[in-house]
Amino acid sequence: MNNNYESHAISRRSFLKASGVVGAAGILAACGGNSGSSSTAASSGATSAPNTTGATPLKEFISWESTNRELESWNMLYSQMASDMNVTTNLWEGLLSFDCYGKAVPSVAKEWSHNEDSSVWTFNLRDDVDWVDVNGEVKAHLTSKDFLVGLEWVLNAAKNQANNTSMPNETLTGAADYYQKTSDMGDAAADLTYQDMLDAGVGVEAPDDYTLVFTCKDPCPYFDTVAAYTSFYPASEDLINELGVEGFRACDYTNMWYNGPYVVEEFISQNTKSYIPNPNYYAADEVSRFDRFTVTMISDGTVTFQLYQNRELDEMDVGESTLTTIQADPNSEYNAQLCEKRPKKFSYQMHFNYQKNNEDGTPDDNWNKAIANTAFRQCFYKGLDLTNYYARTNKINPLKCENDYYTMPGVCYNTQGQEYTTLVAKEMGFDGEAYDGKTMIRLRSNNGDIADLKKQAMDELSAIGVTFPVHAAYHIIAGSTTALDTATVLKQCFTDSFGDDFIVLDIKTYVSSITQEVRNPQLQSFVINGWGADYGDPVNFVGQEILHDDNAYYSWYYSNIAKVVEAGPADWQKDLVACYEEFTDLVNTAKAIVDDTDARYAAFAKAEASMLNSVLACPCNFDVSWTLTHANEYSKINAMYGPCNYKAVNWETSEEAYTTEQYEEFAAAFDAATKA
Repeated sequence: MNNNYESHAISRRSFLKASGVVGAAGILAACGGNSGSSSTAASSGATSAPNTTGATPLKEFISWESTNRELESWNMLYSQMASDMNVTTNLWEGLLSFDCYGKAVPSVAKEWSHNEDSSVWTFNLRDDVDWVDVNGEVKAHLTSKDFLVGLEWVLNAAKNQANNTSMPNETLTGAADYYQKTSDMGDAAADLTYQDMLDAGVGVEAPDDYTLVFTCKDPCPYFDTVAAYTSFYPASEDLINELGVEGFRACDYTNMWYNGPYVVEEFISQNTKSYIPNPNYYAADEVSRFDRFTVTMISDGTVTFQLYQNRELDEMDVGESTLTTIQADPNSEYNAQLCEKRPKKFSYQMHFNYQKNNEDGTPDDNWNKAIANTAFRQCFYKGLDLTNYYARTNKINPLKCENDYYTMPGVCYNTQGQEYTTLVAKEMGFDGEAYDGKTMIRLRSNNGDIADLKKQAMDELSAIGVTFPVHAAYHIIAGSTTALDTATVLKQCFTDSFGDDFIVLDIKTYVSSITQEVRNPQLQSFVINGWGADYGDPVNFVGQEILHDDNAYYSWYYSNIAKVVEAGPADWQKDLVACYEEFTDLVNTAKAIVDDTDARYAAFAKAEASMLNSVLACPCNFDVSWTLTHANEYSKINAMYGPCNYKAVNWETSEEAYTTEQYEEFAAAFDAATKA
């Protein structure tokens, strides 16, 4: 069996190389994840779901990713993109990891604890972790010093260029001051070392080679969820010295050092990447790994089903057209193999661009004036029916994809056990008996309200020179039939909801990088983007949208509202800026509450409700798809925060495809275990 399987796997790899297959289009997703309770913790390595089927497991596995999500950085400390971290999580380990239930478990830290008020956290490290090169050869031994080096890198503006600074700046004593010091120093800060950080009073120390102690500015009961994020990952001073600051920042798989479960065997951009086991991985005897894990890039989702049928993929998401094909054929073996996945940890929103440019670089005043108008934005949230758009992801249960809040459900709970977004619902007035059994699409507004809002927006905007219909530029990757079909459905949703006299969606394309070709030149009207929490507190979501904060990711890089304020708003932007200022004040008020979790979450709910009422960004969807698969989804890491969910360890797999019935059993067992 093994020999036959090995030859089968080799032929699959050969096909992938020869065909030059390059991956199915999907929606963007930004950063890592969050949820949080603190606990004194842990004993052994990450746990996996038991093998419940007695199936023959796969020794090699071929997964997929879409070409518009090819990684752009191999540096775990530098990147803030999930598309990067989904790769590097297999190569680079931090203090903590997670199990299939989303609970924090040991990684490089074997145990951790905190003092009575959760302001001081101690992590005890393993003493058997090594850095290796791409060939798996040991280069250095990892100690607590490497975490000091990594944190100094993150906090040094000359080295990490402000990326991933918000988590330590928000939580650790002295971190924000040290970051500001390095920012003020300019290029000279590149010469600073971890000792300079310690001398500056940043709240971290290493009493010995295998102990780390963090001191927080305030009580922080969710700090273990913060420490699990990439801001606190280790780095080798020897490697940084070898590559230089710019070289380390731009490191790739050939010259980086690894301490994770895999090393990269091969990488062909926009085609494939394959990982093989790190021969010196510290947890080699504690976790299960594949002999080879391959990620195939898919440029057009229409080929995915064929690849799966040919066993060139071991899992695939089943889009609307493939689902229709399978359901239309009563003799299809795949009818009984359709499995509904768990929601991914990302909350997707429409992120408006308040400083849009035309193709020639001039301001698109017609769009910019329109989107600055509150009534115009409210039409998106209250009137846009996206049911058919959801069906592109989940044709069978489309409304499972409906998203009506900004923060992802499940990120955190108050001391009464209330999930945070239920508090937002209460602030929005969406929690009464009148709404029972109704979808949010129906309850947010009725047709009369939308007609009135549309008229109000058109009247107010016509008075300042806006012409209708307003054209909204929406960009997709070129050459993808799937992306084009999905965008066409979205365009029709605008027509069906508003008519063509109000907003018209213009579908535009980019070649390879939406960041370089669209977002940086500010050509988009809006982007549908997903955010997964980095740690267990609501500020990680709403804090990305505020003003007067260099770390507010969406304000600077998507909505460009921070640039509007920096340049000085026009008269027609002042109401928009006032909405942002009110929201920002509410967020900062909530952030200041550090000794009462319930009061903190209630204050954040008020802030999020302010954002939603003003529709500064518009909630869009969750990713709840159907799959054909040889992997048990419920055995994979399932954290609401952190970068670890794509780590290919402890997966239960089967040579035979899983069935609908088996997945229903997995779901029931998982729900029972999480409620126990």
